[in-house]
Amino acid sequence: MSFQESTNKIKTHFLEDLKTIRTGRASIDMVNDIFVDAYGSKLPIPQTAGVSISDAKTITIEPWDKSLVQNIEKAVLSSGKNISPSVDGNIIRIKIPELTEETRKTVVKDMGEKLESARVGVRKCREEEKKKIEIDKKQGKISEDQMRTLIKKLDEETKSKISELEEEAKKKEKEIMTI
Repeated sequence: MSFQESTNKIKTHFLEDLKTIRTGRASIDMVNDIFVDAYGSKLPIPQTAGVSISDAKTITIEPWDKSLVQNIEKAVLSSGKNISPSVDGNIIRIKIPELTEETRKTVVKDMGEKLESARVGVRKCREEEKKKIEIDKKQGKISEDQMRTLIKKLDEETKSKISELEEEAKKKEKEIMTI
């Protein structure tokens, strides 16, 4: 896999992680990664129910199979996302509580850890690509000057990719800290 493909994969994964982070507003992405015991296996909520946003603070989950209501409720409660479902017949509603200042800071800190993991991933990709370039030099496929040029270009691409990740994190942080 090329450097570009690897780093794009890291960026895509990071952006998916950002979507699941609570911001104090309801988002379908908040329940996409919650798995429900259904039919002998674990399935994500969107594969077992219709998920919609009723208002800015409420996620509505309507199971296609009404026997899964209790399993979905249990999965949401045990998700560790600090959200509480309420069952209204065959519909599950999740009210998204306001984030306190302390909670917002904790969420931003967690996001910072995800950002750092993404940065480390990009740097690992850089190291792998640099080793390939050095091997090509040793095998005589490229000259010393070409090696330096390729490594310089690689460093620029690495900085650029990390800057893109940091920019996305800043946008999300602003969204989280906005009351």
